[in-house]
Amino acid sequence: MDEIVDYNEKFVGVIDNIISFNKLSHAYIIEVNDYDSDYLLVEAFVKLILCKNNVKKVSDLNCDKCEICRLVDEGNYPDVLVVEPDGKEIKKGQLLDLQKEYNNKSMLDSNRVYIIKEADKLNLAAANSILKFLEEPEDNIVAILLTKNRYQIIDTILSRCQIIALKRKTPSNVDSDKALTFIKYMLKNGELFVNYKEILDNIMPDKLVARQILEQVKLIFIDYLEGNDVMIDLSNVDKNKVVTWVLILESEMKKLDYNVNYKLWLDSLYVKLIGGDRYV
Repeated sequence: MDEIVDYNEKFVGVIDNIISFNKLSHAYIIEVNDYDSDYLLVEAFVKLILCKNNVKKVSDLNCDKCEICRLVDEGNYPDVLVVEPDGKEIKKGQLLDLQKEYNNKSMLDSNRVYIIKEADKLNLAAANSILKFLEEPEDNIVAILLTKNRYQIIDTILSRCQIIALKRKTPSNVDSDKALTFIKYMLKNGELFVNYKEILDNIMPDKLVARQILEQVKLIFIDYLEGNDVMIDLSNVDKNKVVTWVLILESEMKKLDYNVNYKLWLDSLYVKLIGGDRYV
């Protein structure tokens, strides 16, 4: 846990300040790298929200001697509910069950928290259902939506939540120069096809390398959208176009899990990146 906290010092500082200065909002989107390992930090935030011992900082949590912390760790705290995808998506019925449960008074007269894992997998009906819940927030109910990519969540939900991002992990064994070269070709539409052979031979020769390179490309774009410094000048690129590229990359990389013809997949990727939102 200490290693995770140290790596995400900025995130921990944000949630410490939220609690210390009594700035708790009714809804958060937390962008994670991994739903399992990063969940420890999400749980730390939940414990601070629920704490009855006036603990204000993650470093001061004394979970070994706290009944609330123990129940949260075990997934048995009655005022914390977790919603996860039912199959490939989160369905409307799951959100209706959640709302029905939270229409009842808290059993412990405390804050209540609901966590939606993989919130980008809310189907349209479920997204509309949770949107109504977010539009009319009740006192002492806090929503935490987890996702690996905020840009997969509809804008109407994004606009009603505060966004906190954990520090992103750069893919290992990736040549950043190759990712930057690929972006340079993207910025000049025809260059992807003009440099097809170079990309295939030297930048992304197979599915495994393609996934690593494109993941880094995606992270560079997300850094730019968040206002962080990046290693390439994107100042003249419309941010809506960059969001579209992020969504295309996210969608197309999932197809690499299947037995697709790599060259045909690469052709399709290029067409969509060049065509932008016409191909999303």
